[in-house]
Amino acid sequence: MSQIAFTFEIDTLVGQTRLYAGDADGEGLNRTGGDRSRTDSEIEFLLTQNAGDARAAGAELLETKAAEYAQTAVMLGQGSLRQNYLTRSSRCLEAAKALRDRSSSPIKTGHRDPVFTLAHDGIPGSMEKW
Repeated sequence: MSQIAFTFEIDTLVGQTRLYAGDADGEGLNRTGGDRSRTDSEIEFLLTQNAGDARAAGAELLETKAAEYAQTAVMLGQGSLRQNYLTRSSRCLEAAKALRDRSSSPIKTGHRDPVFTLAHDGIPGSMEKW
């Protein structure tokens, strides 16, 4: 069984992505939810999806964390102690937007624009009457 790779070398794109996204805790690989550190393979995938742009990949990493935080958004309280996890997701999204604004390349989403076709033979949405 191979060990999951976690490297944080600032002179690599993986390390730079980790820096931008604040994903620098190697001990966090075994955590669950948004606090989980990402593996090198996950970050390499994000870099591939974002044309090697570490800021754009970092923004996408933050968006994945935001989605995980949103799934577990709760407010806990015991006596006078309160812990609010409701805003963690939105803060990750704000940080992701800031990184995207400074990114040098457009983000690849993997989605293609829908194919435009002309319907015919009385099918709703037909362009026959145009």
